[in-house]
Amino acid sequence: MKTFIILNPSAAKGRAIEFKDSIESVFKKYRMDYQLHISKSSDDITNVTKNNLGKDFSNFIAVGGDGTVHYVANVLAGTDKKLGTIPLGSGNDIAATLGISKDIEKSCQIIKEGKTRKIDTGLINDRYYYLCIAGSGFDSQVTYLANNTRLPIKGGLRYAYSVYKTLITFQSKKFFISYDQKKREIYGMMITASNMPMYGGGMRVTPDASPEDGLFDVCIIKKMSKIHFIKIFPKVYEGKHTNDEKVEIFRADRISLDSEYPFSVFADGEYICKLPVTFKIIPKNLNFIVPS
Repeated sequence: MKTFIILNPSAAKGRAIEFKDSIESVFKKYRMDYQLHISKSSDDITNVTKNNLGKDFSNFIAVGGDGTVHYVANVLAGTDKKLGTIPLGSGNDIAATLGISKDIEKSCQIIKEGKTRKIDTGLINDRYYYLCIAGSGFDSQVTYLANNTRLPIKGGLRYAYSVYKTLITFQSKKFFISYDQKKREIYGMMITASNMPMYGGGMRVTPDASPEDGLFDVCIIKKMSKIHFIKIFPKVYEGKHTNDEKVEIFRADRISLDSEYPFSVFADGEYICKLPVTFKIIPKNLNFIVPS
């Protein structure tokens, strides 16, 4: 079984490339047939995956964080190819949800064993797939800041810093949401369409979301005071914010979203587009390599 490895050298703020020799050493140790490509950009990740799709590779391995997985998945979704990951990014929420270790040898062993799960994907505007969580509003502004801050912090700490900095100036806006033949106007901070429980380095915003149930867990954070937000925010890491009166979670397989403000939409930590958007769930759309 031949494996194509895509290593994102910019993952983990440029440190992922340091693990290239370790990864190749483990693949050789397990006598795994592979080819390794060091990516140059997100477009390169997409293009090199497409260019090798018709060749005799069964496995495509994303070495990096959620963003690297995201771009490979957008090519493999709906095919019979298998997607795996060696999680070396800042957040690695997709890998954590699927039980994939950050230890290089353990993650390579998972790839060698080759067990897969058919998981759902989200689809944005009938064009962009995602695996984890897509959102707009407060969280999209936070993600933009987290992706662009120059501070030497990573993972959950980077996201937490961005949350509090964004909160200083953020104002709730009116959102327009349609699902299950319902139309609602909501003054709120943010809305997510979640295929998995967490993002931002371990924030369990939708703790019961599953990538195998054919539904999004939709989370609405309604308008609240900054003091209220500061009180409930730490609870998100354990998924204990869901009982708050300003938090609403429900399930749907399709959601249309817009706002009076031109918020960006991010998915798997990557910028996708501006509002308005439509999110659809595509059941059993991707073969992901997972632990036995």
